[in-house]
Amino acid sequence: MEFSTATNGETTCTENGFRLHSSYNPSKEAERFCNTVDCSFHPRYVLVTEPALSYCVPFLKKKFSNAILCCIRFSKEFESTNSSWDKIFYAYGKSQKTNPLLEEEIFNFMGDEGISACLFLSWKPSENPFKELYEFSWEEIKKTVLKSRSVLATRTFFSKRWAKNALRFSMFCKNTALIKNGTSDIVVCASGLSLKSDIPFLKKYRKRFFLIAVSSSLSPLIFNGITPDLCISTDGGYWAKLHLVPLCNSKKIPLALPGEASCFASILENTEIIPIFYGDGCSEEILKASGYSGHSAFRNGSVSGTAAYFSLSITSGKIFYCGLDLSFSKGFSHTQPNELEKRNSIFDNRTHTSETRNFSSEINTVSINIYKNWFSSNDFFGRIFRLSDNFKYNSELGKIKDVDWTFFEKQTFDFKSKTKPQIIETQNIFNKEQRINFLRDIVIRNISNPEWIKNALPAETIALERCKNLCEKEKIEKRIQEGMKKFFCDIMKALGRNVAI
Repeated sequence: MEFSTATNGETTCTENGFRLHSSYNPSKEAERFCNTVDCSFHPRYVLVTEPALSYCVPFLKKKFSNAILCCIRFSKEFESTNSSWDKIFYAYGKSQKTNPLLEEEIFNFMGDEGISACLFLSWKPSENPFKELYEFSWEEIKKTVLKSRSVLATRTFFSKRWAKNALRFSMFCKNTALIKNGTSDIVVCASGLSLKSDIPFLKKYRKRFFLIAVSSSLSPLIFNGITPDLCISTDGGYWAKLHLVPLCNSKKIPLALPGEASCFASILENTEIIPIFYGDGCSEEILKASGYSGHSAFRNGSVSGTAAYFSLSITSGKIFYCGLDLSFSKGFSHTQPNELEKRNSIFDNRTHTSETRNFSSEINTVSINIYKNWFSSNDFFGRIFRLSDNFKYNSELGKIKDVDWTFFEKQTFDFKSKTKPQIIETQNIFNKEQRINFLRDIVIRNISNPEWIKNALPAETIALERCKNLCEKEKIEKRIQEGMKKFFCDIMKALGRNVAI
């Protein structure tokens, strides 16, 4: 990188013979660049790939005064101007290699809604001298946009189901509890194949830790005579609740559950429930209106992801994950027995064997890679470890260290001096009939609530926010109005009543 002084006295530079800024007036060049930007919507974010010495920042701020300005760096040489930006991403990693977590970092910062309202720009002079990083960055941006669209589509598809689940939660849940924080270590069990080899050690050291089972690991733990202190489930899909079947016979295991999660009514009525609140969504308003209080948690695409920050929030000790393989393998991908496997195996036959079924799951790695990237891109304050009996994982998880049971034994030698998180029963002040009345009233009252509209129709909400054309806005508003009427008519069915909206 060669720096020099432009004719107007500003700093300019070249890379491999390519000029990154004008040799006469870099600021004027940046102003022309911003003036040529044509944006048909109101951006919430503006992201520029390698803006070099950042001369474009003041002009972008003037043009998009309400937007958060971000850039992707291709080189360390321009870090002296980083303070001009609201957020910096790096396309390179160690030794100038490409950063494999760039997609995840952008998504984590902006979220699905932010990415949909982001204006992506390229500082043209940087494209040729940093060709490899330029192409890599835009490929990562493409992945991020596609992921955002997928998440928004999922939210739209599941919004009715989540709201119905919350209504059913409020109708049937009788016994609730809260957690008093402790200082002991926590073991969180997922259901990857490595969990099988951990079973003897979980039994051996059981008194040393508070045990949380994600829903899919419940069956193998109970089958092997291990009773968790708590089970956690977050999935709103119908089939996900099959993992909770063991709770029908093991009612002494408390269940941490957000309102939007799918659960059997019999479990809600007979199991001690610890409500989880994400801090957003109509599901939580439904629960709070029914008198429930609960624990704050971080929304994540996987129950293991939600369990990570949930565990960190209820103890000052370390968190050890068992069964967090985050990879597919030949044959079963989960430690057996598995409730979904039990159900699916009923339909196996000579022409559609279990091997065929498992192979189709084996090649579907998209969601697994998303979860793996999420774990890899987070630090977790150095308190989370992946624990196994020297299991050979397919990949590492960023800053999460892989440790064995010898390490665990040394780390937990003082377990007697620590206190485990305590589950304390709480009393719901409203009976079922009162809750049903509250639910009916709150649903009718919120048909025009912006937050409920955002949850029910996220894509339409973003389209309205982005739109500049008055005529198009009216069309979107009409679609939202019709969509909300249908949404409320559908979710009211969960109460078993026909209510005119």
